[in-house]
Amino acid sequence: MNRQNIRFSMLFYWLLAISYLLLSQFYPYALQALHKAGPILFLAILTGLLCSGRLRLWLAMALLFSATGDILLASTIENSFIFGLLSFAVAHLCYAVGFWPWCRWSNKALLKALPLVGILLVVLLLVLPHTAELRLPVLVYMGIISLMAVLAIFSQVQTPYLFIGAFLFVISDSLIAVNKFVIPLPAQHLLVMLTYYLAQYYLFLGCIKQGNTHVRH
Repeated sequence: MNRQNIRFSMLFYWLLAISYLLLSQFYPYALQALHKAGPILFLAILTGLLCSGRLRLWLAMALLFSATGDILLASTIENSFIFGLLSFAVAHLCYAVGFWPWCRWSNKALLKALPLVGILLVVLLLVLPHTAELRLPVLVYMGIISLMAVLAIFSQVQTPYLFIGAFLFVISDSLIAVNKFVIPLPAQHLLVMLTYYLAQYYLFLGCIKQGNTHVRH
């Protein structure tokens, strides 16, 4: 896939994402959950075309489990939130495994990681008193996303994309947690999904760039 086709693919990703963001603001419609997951499934397909070896495996799995989480969180089945949380936890673990070979200790990375971990701790302190029987699943999930974010920050890559993606994922999930357990947020769905699509976009680009595909943006 040449550079022009990759740029077109990224444009198509955002057309899918923006179309969902717009339509979901008005009324429920058929296959809405699949539309929500569509941009992420599209990135999973691109992963198969652009990557090879272990990167293709772990990035594709991270995206597929994310898409599954999207569908579960949008469904009305019993315990859909728990199942969605579990699916995203696995997605974060897949990202973490994918990032691990790129990680090296760095004082600069530590300075970036501390504010992000601080945000997660603040959110945890706000949310945990209101989680009741979901306290343990939420606590475990926050630990897993913290691991993913820290490994993304410590990945020695020649791009800020992984850091940006991890930061936006933390923001997106923090908005979900605060809205669900603490206080309803205005335009929460739009804010959550926009930061989520941006997070997946930047994590994908960071992985692709690190995979030496020479993508330029």
